Amino acid sequence: MFDAKHTLHLAFRCTQQVMLVLTLMLCLATPAHAVLFYDTGNASHNISAPTGAYENSGWQYQGYYGSYLGTMIAPQYFITAQHMGTQGSSFVSAGLFNGGVDVTYTIDTSANGGAGFWDIAGTDLRILKINEYFPSYATLYTGSSEQGLDMVTMGRGGVRGADVMVSGTLHGWQHNLGDGVARWGSNIVSSVTTIPTLGSMLVARFDASGPGHTTEEATLSVGDSGGAVFVNDGGLWKLAGINYSVDGLFDTNNTTGDGSEFNAALFDRGGLYQGSDGQGWTLIPDVGPDNPSSMYASRISTNAAAIQAIAVVPEPQSALLIALAGLAAIRRRKR
Repeated sequence: MFDAKHTLHLAFRCTQQVMLVLTLMLCLATPAHAVLFYDTGNASHNISAPTGAYENSGWQYQGYYGSYLGTMIAPQYFITAQHMGTQGSSFVSAGLFNGGVDVTYTIDTSANGGAGFWDIAGTDLRILKINEYFPSYATLYTGSSEQGLDMVTMGRGGVRGADVMVSGTLHGWQHNLGDGVARWGSNIVSSVTTIPTLGSMLVARFDASGPGHTTEEATLSVGDSGGAVFVNDGGLWKLAGINYSVDGLFDTNNTTGDGSEFNAALFDRGGLYQGSDGQGWTLIPDVGPDNPSSMYASRISTNAAAIQAIAVVPEPQSALLIALAGLAAIRRRKR
């Protein structure tokens, strides 16, 4: 069952649509995998490194941070989401990500005066430091033109659950719960929005067709918090966001207290109510073109200076020494 402290937190954007924060506690046992796709419900889809157009799109910089993911951004630093809370004392660059063997790094719990992490004010972004060195790390996106760019997202959430039907027509799928298996999917950054107290967010719609639909069209499910969003900036994949939330909750009626609300990935919200018992329900009209639900990721570009002030990338000569130190650490572990 859900832990109310870390699961199903509600946040509001300016339109007052409710969004579901994507945390998931270890006690959840329902079998599922990560990231929810439009074109397939296959639980083994995209559980290895991307190839083709999505090759080197950030998968190699992911690591396990407790039940979630983090992304390497400097020789001794990785970034993830705040709302997940503390997730143990290690970061694991699994062979699944690095193409080799699992490498476990220890987190410097004395960092930032003993706090053990740095939170970027006014956001859901959190930076942690390791005691060892990463051999490589992601490049941050620092521009302001994310809208319209191809993106890849990673997470450890759930694949499709039950069909969501409106008047006998399929509109999407309910969320399953995650089992911690990492997965990647694609989308296109549809817009940028601002959430009070959480700052600027990248938005990507779960489109069934049209120019916003990609070959690996995906959105997020419960358990995908902390995973990365990379965008293709002129042929180079750069870290542009950290997974935060999705649209929700949904219901087939506006009755409070009946327990019929659900979380879902919808390529069309039309004909359903969105909101919550506490904040009220709003009917989404089922007219005109599809009205897809969206995922949201904390934006890197507007916080790049604050991130780089913490996660310092050394000068080239120092970087070479650090890379050699990281290689030595990996060799010692292999022995």
